[in-house]
Amino acid sequence: MLLEARRISKFYPGVKALNCVDFSIDAGEVVAVVGENGAGKSTLMKILAGAIQPNEGELYLDSNPVEFEGPLDAQKHGICTIYQELMIVPELSVVENVFLGHLKKKGIFLDWNTMRTEAQEILSRLGSTASLDAKAGDLSVAEQQLIEIAKSMSRKSRLLIMDEPTASLSKDEVASLFELVQSLKAEGIAVILITHHLHEIFEICDRLIVLRDGDYVGASNINQIDEAGLVEMMLGHAVNNSERSRRQNVKSEELVLRASGLTRAPYFNNVDLTLTRGEVLGIAGLMGAGRTELMRAIFAADKLDRGLIEINGSVAYLSSPRKALNEGLGLAPEDRKTQGLVLSMPIGHNATIPSLSEHVGPFGLNLKKEAKAAKDLCEKLLVKYANLSQPAGNLSGGNQQKVVLAKLLGAGTDIYLLDEPTRGIDIGAKEAIFDLIWDLTAKGNSVVIISSVIEELIRVCDRIVCLHLGCVTNTYERGDFDLNRIMLNAMGKSEAGAIQ
Repeated sequence: MLLEARRISKFYPGVKALNCVDFSIDAGEVVAVVGENGAGKSTLMKILAGAIQPNEGELYLDSNPVEFEGPLDAQKHGICTIYQELMIVPELSVVENVFLGHLKKKGIFLDWNTMRTEAQEILSRLGSTASLDAKAGDLSVAEQQLIEIAKSMSRKSRLLIMDEPTASLSKDEVASLFELVQSLKAEGIAVILITHHLHEIFEICDRLIVLRDGDYVGASNINQIDEAGLVEMMLGHAVNNSERSRRQNVKSEELVLRASGLTRAPYFNNVDLTLTRGEVLGIAGLMGAGRTELMRAIFAADKLDRGLIEINGSVAYLSSPRKALNEGLGLAPEDRKTQGLVLSMPIGHNATIPSLSEHVGPFGLNLKKEAKAAKDLCEKLLVKYANLSQPAGNLSGGNQQKVVLAKLLGAGTDIYLLDEPTRGIDIGAKEAIFDLIWDLTAKGNSVVIISSVIEELIRVCDRIVCLHLGCVTNTYERGDFDLNRIMLNAMGKSEAGAIQ
């Protein structure tokens, strides 16, 4: 056994992060750690990586007891982590990033020749074609991820912990990453995978363990469980994926948004969109299709080159996001951590940022009124939190997304623009987000949703628009939804073709 954790527990004031959790992994094995946000996955990984110490339990490396003094100590023992937010220094070169934190020296001088030779060998093995002298910040996300893997290999890693490694990758990049994982596995390197894309677990992993609310639920070999069984282990109950009949009833013919000829070079060109009351409209497209840029422009976060936006039958002159909010538009941005929330601020203040003017009294901000409004908003959206004064950054991804939606709800939003609202959150939180979307439309609101997962759009939307390289290629009504046809149009291909 390469690494084993026995009866690991970790407690914080008022929070049970982990309770008597067992985990093991052998050389050349790929093991998934699965659970909802807040299940304890990150806490367990931080303990295995030496970032935090457990309150109870023991770690064994090669069957010998071990205590890591910190991440550097764990790395010296061959345990490295690739986090979802890549730890790349954008202004440094590729070779500098590969050896960041363990630069090689010859006497008192840096040994650049050795570092360049070793970095080139490692990157070539990984299939990277990036120049050693290129700025890391100029590379694609996939190339930056290869640098992270190269960093771990330069430290002679025996165990690689990968946290949501595919979150920002295209389909082809994911396939390349999995080929790389298979080659690492063949070399005897163990991999721990954390992902919310369940199909990836069945594609690449040998075994999985499931955590729920800090407790160890169980483990299984991949060939002994299916996706439905895994979901039931994660949630403690089965998910009913049957379509809701009310989705057929809430959409009306009343037009609430019309966009005509929207253009912002080079991102999108001459885009027409319509949205009716109670409708969920999906935008399907690959990365680079212009989806995010289109939503930002409609919300007036970015300036349009030309085009016309009408809201409730009247031309809307949107010169700023505040004007858009005043017109009833609300945007939940793709990156909730940097654009949707102020992570260091309390949950309560985040929830009321767009609607502070409603809580102002004769002597300034009425903190009591604001706190009550924040509490009501968070309760309506079923946000799980210990205290409204805790930083928003302490929440799980799913609850952070709910706070973003709470902001829009408090601002009196009629039209919700949701950019990747389920990215990086678990299946239980996804179901909660879908429920929120359906509840909003049942109350007469309308929703535009962007998702890279077309299956999610098919499940939640009334209509789907396909966008490719900034142009609309086709539109599908719910009765005509077909995964292959939608995917082909999102890829800019003819429906007569076939996905290879």
